[in-house]
Formats: sequence, structure tokens, C-alpha cells
Amino acid sequence: MHGDEPDEEKRLKEKEFERRLIEEMGDISSELAHDLRSPLQTIQNAVYLLERSPENPMFYTMIRESLKQTTQILDNFRDFYKGHMLKMVDADIVKAYEMGISELEIPDDVELTLEADEIERFSMDPTKVALVFRKLIKNAIDAMAGGGEIRVGIEDRGDHVEVRISDTGSGIPEEVVKVIYYPFMAKRKGGRGLGVPACKRIVEAHGGTIGFETSLGEGTTFTFTIPKG
Repeated sequence: MHGDEPDEEKRLKEKEFERRLIEEMGDISSELAHDLRSPLQTIQNAVYLLERSPENPMFYTMIRESLKQTTQILDNFRDFYKGHMLKMVDADIVKAYEMGISELEIPDDVELTLEADEIERFSMDPTKVALVFRKLIKNAIDAMAGGGEIRVGIEDRGDHVEVRISDTGSGIPEEVVKVIYYPFMAKRKGGRGLGVPACKRIVEAHGGTIGFETSLGEGTTFTFTIPKG
């Protein structure tokens, strides 16, 4: 009798995991469908109007912008769900930073500075680490509607590298702070949905940690670590 208890406990845990997985998949499917509905509806409307006025360039612009929005939604979804799938190679973390910002548009009123220690190449997925840089710096830019400064620091801590990304933006509201690592939850509170959760998955897949400090009206600092082992 007693010998069956561990198996029963394992079975209950598996059922609970399955239940939570199905629930999470349902929530995310619902959110994804909700996010895609708006740009797809815009495309449908633009096509309808083009049939009646094919010379109007505004409708082509509507379609291009909506397709871009749709692609961004799907890319964010992919980044989150493939965050744990790493391709480890010896790489330079400063090069990963440069790769990350190469795809960003830095506004003229935003000053981006980097201070980095000399760090030898170590095992990481540089594409995924670049994605973390890109998403966190993009969030910092978005938090500074009137411009400001973003300071990136990369420090050698012996067995790991520590990265700090600080901005002088609006800070993160308390209601977003509580849910910022949960998929789509921060979006409901005025956040961005999948960006920070994707960063968390990537950093933790490397064996690192991520955290932040924020002050309303003064700015936010995200800190993450990547082990060098």
C-alpha cells in the first residue's frame, strides 16, 4: 500500500502540470488571437476599399503597417516560446550587445552609452543574448517619450558577467511590477506583454538571473547575469 504512494503523488503532479499547461495554452491562444484580430481586420478593410479606389496610396500604407504589426506580434510570440532553446558557442558579449542594438532605431533625443570590461569569449547563445539587449533597450526607449539617457554596463564578475541597463524614463507602475514576468499580464496593466518574460526565459536558460529596480518618474535599471562556465 505504502509503496504506491510515490507513484500516486507523481501521477497527481503530472495531472496538475498538464492542467496548468492546458490553461496557459488557452490563455495565450486567446491573447494571440486578440492581438492579431486588429491588424487583420485593418488589412481586410483596406482590401475592400482598394477594390473601390485602387489609386489611393493610403490603403497600401494601411496594409504594409498592419502586416508589420502582425509580424511583430508573431515574432514576440516565437521569441518567448523558443527562449529556452539555445545554440551555445564561444562568443563575445559586447558583440552580442552590438548585434542587439543594430536592429533598433535610437531616437535623436536618446543618448545610449556603453561601459564594458574586457571580457574573453565564453559559451552563450549570442543571438538570444542580443535579443535580451534589444528588448530591454527598446523598453527603455519606450519609457522615455521625451528623450533621456540609457546607460549599459557590462562587468566581469569572475564566474559570470553582469549586465546593467539603466534609463531615465518614467519608471514601471506598481501594478505592472507585480506581473511583469508573466506572459501577457503586464500588457493588461499597460505593459508590453511578452518582452520581459522572453528575456527572463533566455537568461534563465543560460543559468543566469534577471531583476530590476524602478522608481516612478526617475527611471528603471534591469540587471541580468550570464554564467561564463
